Parts: sequence; structure tokens; C-alpha cells
Amino acid sequence: MDSSRDSEFDARLEKIEEAIAGLQRSVDALLAERTPAAAPRSSSARQPPIAPRPRRSEWEGPTDAVSSWIASRSAEWWLSRVGIGFVVLAVVLLYGYAIDHGWITPPVRVLTGILVGAGLFGAAIRISPPGKVREDTELGLRELLFGGGLAVWYVTAYAAAVWYQLIPVPAARLAFFVLGIVSTWIALEERREIFGVLAVATGFAAPFILPAPVQSATELRLYLGAMASIGLIIYLMRGWHSIIWITFIAFWMSVAMQTSSGDFLGPAAIGSVALSLLVIAAGAAFTRAPLLRRRLLALGSPRYTATPIPNGIEGLMEAIDSLSGALGGGKSAPDSLIVWSLTLLSPVLAIGFLSQIWPRVPDEFSGVVLILLGAGALLLFRREPKLNAEIAHVEVTAAMLWTVIGVGRIITTPESLPASAVLAALAINGVPRQFVGPRVLAKLTIVVVLLSIAGHELSFIDTGLVRLRWFISEVIALGAIAFIARKLIGEPNEKMQGVIVGTAGYFTALLILWRLLEPVWAPLVTASYAVIGAGLLILSRRKGGHTLLRYLGAATMLIVAARLLLVDLSSVETIWRVLLFLVCGAVFLYTGYQMQPGRAGADKK
Repeated sequence: MDSSRDSEFDARLEKIEEAIAGLQRSVDALLAERTPAAAPRSSSARQPPIAPRPRRSEWEGPTDAVSSWIASRSAEWWLSRVGIGFVVLAVVLLYGYAIDHGWITPPVRVLTGILVGAGLFGAAIRISPPGKVREDTELGLRELLFGGGLAVWYVTAYAAAVWYQLIPVPAARLAFFVLGIVSTWIALEERREIFGVLAVATGFAAPFILPAPVQSATELRLYLGAMASIGLIIYLMRGWHSIIWITFIAFWMSVAMQTSSGDFLGPAAIGSVALSLLVIAAGAAFTRAPLLRRRLLALGSPRYTATPIPNGIEGLMEAIDSLSGALGGGKSAPDSLIVWSLTLLSPVLAIGFLSQIWPRVPDEFSGVVLILLGAGALLLFRREPKLNAEIAHVEVTAAMLWTVIGVGRIITTPESLPASAVLAALAINGVPRQFVGPRVLAKLTIVVVLLSIAGHELSFIDTGLVRLRWFISEVIALGAIAFIARKLIGEPNEKMQGVIVGTAGYFTALLILWRLLEPVWAPLVTASYAVIGAGLLILSRRKGGHTLLRYLGAATMLIVAARLLLVDLSSVETIWRVLLFLVCGAVFLYTGYQMQPGRAGADKK
């Protein structure tokens, strides 16, 4: 009995030892995983493989993510932000207390603000820049002190002009401009995007928060030009997307407010030479800035730094790539949206605002200017060496867009419709398929032409010679559209688009025919539709006939049957009704005879 108990005890002891050994091996494996640089133990060869740990994003919950974010911040990060917050709060509380008790007069308050800003600025200068390279959006104590000093100075300048009337508004605006230059210097030297945004946004907001008197309109235009220059310089040197977008949108919005009927910035700037020169210079600068930025980066100079892809831009790039792929284009670059938007839109905006500034100048003049710009873009494409395929693509697209808009401003309706359609046909026929932009513009032009024709035909407003002008213009435009549809159907990648264009053009032609024959005699519409539908069905059976002809012919025959039963049966006199039904019935029978399967071989001979 004792021997059996001893053996059982020994067996259990061995199991415990084996379990302890297994735990020891697991601990050794975990230690080896945490310190991969250390030399492996001699017993590691006998250890079983350890399953890989799940990634942090797979097992970490929201609470763990917040904890890790808090733990990743250094003591300097927390202390600097909390400290600057306490200082600002203390100054605000002290100011409030002192003002309530009448201790600090307005001049003393302004002087105190200037001194506090200077103290923060001086403290920032004394702090050495960080040794390691930080992200453009990461701020340390030095940057926080710079920002605090600028904020105090901005508020002080505003208070001195608006609250206390110690300085005139133009002087406060000049102070804002100087602070903008200082913020620009900090942005370029410290390479912090937030200071560039502060300089540009605050600079363009100054005319709204510090409205100037009417007589300073010229100074206002000079100020807008200087702010646009600041934004462009920052973008050319650092390439921050937010800077160029703020500058572009804010500048043209300011110009739009000055060319309108009048607002708090002053009366409408009709006939202003200063604003005209500013618009021309800005249009040229915004057009060339994105392309110049790429060329400056290609120089390799440390003065012009590459910009990392901004947060959130990846999703936009994927959407642009998807759209470009659907249209037959290629991949986009991080600044592709800037390059395309600013290059294509800036001249159009400039010409449009110049037309508002000089309303007595005929639209034909601006149209000629746009056509010349389109010719210049095409000449630039042919002469310059193409180091970047996307830049060449932009130049060809710009030539197409500016020319089409220019023709539309020179030639009045309805003659502009065939001119635009012919330009679209030339683009589809002459532009290589790799340049998707001009071809897309050509297709959009065709859509606009078709909608214009359909809208005019359904308006029932023209008679006499005007009606004849429209009819001739529509026939020429539809001829160009038919040519485009045939070219697109011949391209495998654009066949469906060609089918859509051809179908839309055909039904627009039926609409024109209805408007032409309906006033003469309603049965002529039905009879002509029957003949056209029969011709399409018969042509679809011949050699080289496209399936689209069969579908269009079948749809036309359905329209004929619907008109016979719903319109002509009740509105046409009896004798003519009988004759119309006989003619349409004969056309249907003849078409059915020609469509017999046995006659397909004979037709193709």
C-alpha cells in the first residue's frame, strides 16, 4: 500500500515539475520576444513556437487608446500647454479685476498687451530649437510661446483701434499686416504650418474685422495683393495645401465682394484700374504657381522642402484615382487637385471679374482673350520639354477649356452651338486618348449643346428668320455630334459613351423634326418617323450595320405606333386618318419583309 502511494506521489511530482518547466519556457519566449537584440538562450531550440501577439489595433479598446495617447506625451508637452493656458487665464482674470476697479486705463491696457506679447516672443527666441525633426503640425514650447505672443499682439491691435479708438483703423490694419509678415517668417523658419495659416487667414480677415473707410479703396487692393503674395510665397517654399487653398478662396471672395453692387468694404469697384491690375496679376500668379512649385522642387535646393501628404488627403487621392481610372486617366499626385483647379480656373475667374469691373466692354473682347490664352497653352505644350506628363495633360486641357469658353463669349446663341460642337469634334478626333481631360471636356460640351437644343425646342418661342437660324445651327451641331458618336463607338474603351451620345443626339433630332413639321401638318410627323425608323432597321441588317441602329429603329417604331393610337386617331380627319394608317402599315410591312432572316445574306452581298 505504501509503495503504491509513493509511486502516485512521484507521478504527481513529475507532472508539477513538467508544468513548471513549461511555464519557464513560456516566460523565456516572452522575454526573447521583448528583447530581440539579446542573444537567445541555449534551450531556445527546444522551445515550442510561440503564436504571434495580435496587433495593438486588434485588441486595444478606446480606453487603452486614450491611455497610450496620454502616455506618449512627454512632460515638456503637458507642462508647456498647461502653463501657457494658466498664464493666459491669469492675465485675463487680472485684466478683468483691474478694469472693474478702474486701475488700468485703456492706454495702459494696450501697453501691457504689447509688453506681454514682447515677453512671450523674447522667451521663445531664447529657447533653442529642438534637435530632432518634428512634424509640421507638432508644436513645442518654443512654438507655443511664439503663438501666444502673436495672439496677444493681434488682440491688442484690434482693441486699440475698435474698443478704445486709440489708433485709426488703417494703423491697426498695418499692424495686422506686419504681424502677418512676422508669422510668415516664423512659419518658414520653424517650418510650422499653423503659423502660415495664422498669417494668411488673419490677414484676409482683417478687412472684415477692421473695415476701412471708402476713400482707402486703393490701399485695400494693395493690401489684398500683398496678402496673396504672402500666401503664394509660403506655398512655393513649403508646399502646404491649406495655405494655397485659403489664399485662393479668400482672395477671389474679396474680389467678388468688391465687384458686386456694394457692401461694407465700399461701393462696387466699377472702372477701377487698381483692381483690374490686381486681378490680372493674381490670375497669372495663381495659374503658374502650382507648376512653378513642382519645378522648384525638381531643383533639389534645401530652400524648397517637400511636403508630406496631409492627413485625410489619402482618401481624396483614392477618389480622384478612381474617377480618373473610370475616365481612362492615370494616378494622381498629392498636389494634383491644386495643379488642376488653380491652373484651369484662375484665368476664367480673372476674365469674369474683369468683365464685371468694365461692364461697357463687349463680351467678345473677353472671349478673344480666352481664345488667345488657349492658343498660348497649346503652344506651350508643343514647345516646352515635357518632364511631367501631368503638366502636359493640364496644358492641353486648359487650351480646350479656355477656347470653348472664349468661343461661347464671342459667338451668340444659336451660332455658338455648332461652333462648340465642332470644337468638341476636333478635340475627340485630334487629341490622343491618353489626354483624358480635353476629351472629357468635349463630351461635357456635347451634353450642354444637346440640353440647349432640347430646351429651346420645348420653349416654342421663335418664328421666322430666328427659327431658321436655330434650325441651321442645330443641324450643323447634330452633324458634329453624330461624328463624335461614331468616333467614340469605334474606341473599345469609349464605346458605351459613344452609344449614349448617339442615342441622345438621335432623339434630339426627332424633337427638332417634330417642332418643324407639327405646325405644318401633324400627320407628317408620324409618317416621317415611320420612314426614319424603317430606314434604321433596314440599315442595321446590312454589312457593317451597328446594333445601335436596330435599337433606335425599334424605339422609333414604338413612337410611331403610340402617336397613331394616342394622337392621330383622335385628332386627324377621317379620310386623312385612313391614308395615314395605310401608309404607316405599308412601311411596317415592307420593313418586316426586309428584316426576314432569309434576306440577311442577300443584303450583305
